[in-house]
Amino acid sequence: MDWKDLLKKRESCRVYQDQPVSRTMLDELVEAALQSPSGCNAQPWRFLVVDDPQAKERLVEALDDDGLTGCPWGDTVPAFIVISELKATLKPKVAERYDSQKFAQMDIGMAAMTICYAAADMGLGSCMIGTFHEKKLREALGIPDEAKPRLIITLGYDGVGHPPRAKIRKTFAEACGHNHW
Repeated sequence: MDWKDLLKKRESCRVYQDQPVSRTMLDELVEAALQSPSGCNAQPWRFLVVDDPQAKERLVEALDDDGLTGCPWGDTVPAFIVISELKATLKPKVAERYDSQKFAQMDIGMAAMTICYAAADMGLGSCMIGTFHEKKLREALGIPDEAKPRLIITLGYDGVGHPPRAKIRKTFAEACGHNHW
């Protein structure tokens, strides 16, 4: 698929077909994410594929953060990938100047977008979820204290089947300047 077409095709999907996503496809998405850029090549991430029905049920319960949820349709999602942040090891000169986690969330964001674009290229829908009850999620999936859950990506076959919605974005002039603010 052409890159510009892929940019238009990828959108947050919240309605999925009742069809599983193969473990092979899910692993391919993680393989794609592993190719993402990372500050000082620290790769401060751990990906957890959740496709087992019981594990998905526990994860869905953790999506409710005391009444706040970014995924009220979680019980219809065929698969999830949870991305957790690990301690980053930076190059020595960089580590002298910056906190070890300075680039970690950016790295995780780039890995997450890689997953979403790769999913779109494979014919899958995806949606990034940043709201969840961290303690419940840790307990549900056995996430250790040294890992900080940052994002959950929902994955499945689009259940609506419509062409991509028109994206509402800032204009180029609003978003970009040249050589000075």
